Amino acid sequence: MGEWIAAVRLQGAHFNDFATTTEAMNDTNYQSIDFGALTRAGEGLTQWRALAMGFLTALAVGLLLWLMQFSMMRIGGVIGMVLMVVIAIAAFVVWSGGISAVGVLLMDKARNLPQRSISEAAIFGLASVPKFLLLGVAIFVAVLAFMLVAALLYFVCKIPFLGAVLAFVVHPVLVLVAAVAIIACVWVIFPLFAPAVWSGLSFKNALASVFAIARNRIVPVVLMMMVLYIILAVVGMLVMSGLFPASMSLTGLASGIMGGGGSNYGAYGGGYGGGLGSAMSMFSSGSMIGAILGLSVLGILVGALVALVAMMGMNVLYLQASAGLDTVGTESDLEGAFGAMKEKAREAAEKAKAAAENAKQAVADRAQAAAAAREEAVQEQARLEDEETQRQLQDEEQRQKTEREFAAKAAAEREALEAQARAEAQRQAAARAAAAQEAASAPAPSTSASSSVSAGAAALGGLAAGAAAAAASSAEAAATTKECKTCGHKIGTADMFCENCGTKQ
Repeated sequence: MGEWIAAVRLQGAHFNDFATTTEAMNDTNYQSIDFGALTRAGEGLTQWRALAMGFLTALAVGLLLWLMQFSMMRIGGVIGMVLMVVIAIAAFVVWSGGISAVGVLLMDKARNLPQRSISEAAIFGLASVPKFLLLGVAIFVAVLAFMLVAALLYFVCKIPFLGAVLAFVVHPVLVLVAAVAIIACVWVIFPLFAPAVWSGLSFKNALASVFAIARNRIVPVVLMMMVLYIILAVVGMLVMSGLFPASMSLTGLASGIMGGGGSNYGAYGGGYGGGLGSAMSMFSSGSMIGAILGLSVLGILVGALVALVAMMGMNVLYLQASAGLDTVGTESDLEGAFGAMKEKAREAAEKAKAAAENAKQAVADRAQAAAAAREEAVQEQARLEDEETQRQLQDEEQRQKTEREFAAKAAAEREALEAQARAEAQRQAAARAAAAQEAASAPAPSTSASSSVSAGAAALGGLAAGAAAAAASSAEAAATTKECKTCGHKIGTADMFCENCGTKQ
């Protein structure tokens, strides 16, 4: 019995602990939000230090934009383009830092803290610019990852028959997730991340705070946003209810007195086609130009005051939404997500490094193979050139050998002809000597006989000389010509081919 009572008491203690934990969670995540605190947004109209900071920011940004236009129109070229890009980046930094400086001044007021100086606010604003850039990068990466997942799912949905069933479920789910993400970004992350940064949180803590608000208090935050927009509309209507008629009436009066227009009615469209001409005619007077410029500055100041109300309201809304909210779990989730992203990035870097090494090795292998192929081609070309050189040398040796043989043959033939000619000359000389001896041994003939003998001897001498000349010419012809090895045609000694049959000699 005592054990049963102890067990009942233990169960009751567990139930009390669970109830206490549940109540704590409800108090933490669903505690009531004071919508009346948003009326403090009107305090932004009285913050002259923040207004001065905003005016200085607008002045600096306007000057930078003028310099950007000057560099584009007057300098031009590559230098002008580079200078324009640099000035545009500087203008963005100045604008972001100035807005953050105004926001931190208003955050000090919303937290009932002593406001810092303009210089301290400017330094804090410039230090806040990287946080907003990191937010933009994070949102871009998240959108890119979501689109990749959606594309992968849509590719899976292309499977025949089963893909239609998957698309029936996948497409609405993706649309719903994207819609929730867009609502969270537009209504929570974008408006509340800046106040979180202005409150002094780091990037990770500010992101964790905003995600915790979006996870636990998105409905009250959206309702407070609507109330804030209503307050802004009321403030805007209140300001314009006096500013618009005053500017209309006094601008018409000034135009009628200082020149450049007739009256209020004519200056602002009193008649078909006359309104634009009357409005443009106001700029024909220097006094009216000054008045219009002053009115424009007044409009900018009024717009800045309304913007101060909006920023003050955002600060108050963030303080209300983040009050008592436990962000430890969200920070741990973000750390886990960042750790997973770092791990994925490390794995991707390792894979990219491995792929780069493989590609480098493949390039080296291809280069080595190409070098080996080139070396082999060079060696083959050298071998072919050596073979061609050897063949040409052999052909030259064969040609020289053939020429030497033909020259030797021609020399032998010439020597034979010369020997034959010498023998013929000797025979003729012997014949002449015998004839002369016979003539000497014979009795002296008569004059006619002597003349006939002399004529015969002269004729024999002429025949012998002709035979010797013919022998010499035939020997000379044999020395300068040769016969074709194929057809026997007479060709020159230096000819390589026969002109009759074309055979190489």
